[in-house]
Amino acid sequence: MDIQRQFPGVHWIWGGGISFVYEVHPRIVVKVPQSGEFEKEQFSKELEIYQTFSQRPPCPSIVQCYFYTHNGIFLEYMRDESLSSRIQDNHIRNHQTKVVTTVERLEPLPLRKEWMNDLAQAVAFLESLNLAHGDLRPENILLDRNRIKLSDFDCTAKIGTPHEACLAPYGRLLNDSEVEYGSRGSSGSLGPRTEQFALGSLYYLINYGFEVYGDRCLTEDPYEHGPKTVELLQNMEFPKLDRDPAIDRIIDKCWHNRYATVSELAAETKAILDEGADNEATTTEFHHSNTRDDEDQHLFGGEFLSKKDFCQHLAKRGLLDLLSSGEPGQLGFTLAWYRHCLSNVPSNNAS
Repeated sequence: MDIQRQFPGVHWIWGGGISFVYEVHPRIVVKVPQSGEFEKEQFSKELEIYQTFSQRPPCPSIVQCYFYTHNGIFLEYMRDESLSSRIQDNHIRNHQTKVVTTVERLEPLPLRKEWMNDLAQAVAFLESLNLAHGDLRPENILLDRNRIKLSDFDCTAKIGTPHEACLAPYGRLLNDSEVEYGSRGSSGSLGPRTEQFALGSLYYLINYGFEVYGDRCLTEDPYEHGPKTVELLQNMEFPKLDRDPAIDRIIDKCWHNRYATVSELAAETKAILDEGADNEATTTEFHHSNTRDDEDQHLFGGEFLSKKDFCQHLAKRGLLDLLSSGEPGQLGFTLAWYRHCLSNVPSNNAS
């Protein structure tokens, strides 16, 4: 196809819910809206959020946007898929019952604390803009090696907006005793309550190696497991927490809406991260921390401007119009998956 001759460095790597994602550079991707009216509407919502982000100093725990137009958003390339995939790779599931039977490994404790803090800081950044993410779940959290960042803002809205994307175990329906938040069976409005609950369930996933109630059969029929989970969470019935006391305390407080703001939660995750760094510091961890600082300086300094220029040049050459003219297969692309995923590169090149 002509588009691949004109832009040989462009590869189709992912098909999301509302957009197609193309690699345009080893460290840059572009999201292009799918052709349906709903998809275009959701894409426009995400575009508005990036416009809001562009008016503030960037948050290092949110996937960085380099440039955007009405038909494309150029983003930092997170090369290792999602938190969901990472966790699934670390456990074994019974294919019939769908229950996790074995957690083969957890990530190192310092890294888990780092991830918890990164997520809290990202959501607190949104809160400072009077926004709530609205769809906090592991599929919307991306990894680049061990660095974690929040993405996908098509459900993001102002605090106080009805909570529409309420998927258990990262969202829960209200019960009879919560009339101040909304009617029974509704999910209420977006705000610190909804966001910290989702973060609590994400923290559980990160530290236990499976989703809330993902390690047990709640019903005889595996297909009834989801509705039963919804019921238990609505009734504020949670699994026992019996791992790291400091982390368990945070999870419990998130589930029970004990933080007045997400910023308050972020202060606590930062405190346990700093405490862990003081108590458990090693040469490797120190090097990792310095590397993160260096990456952030590159991301928000001169390297950002050069990448922005690169993206603007592609847009001026008509790339986005071409990518919007049809589905990837119609344009001659085959799915290349995440070409730079850690599992697809030699270990001596991983960074």
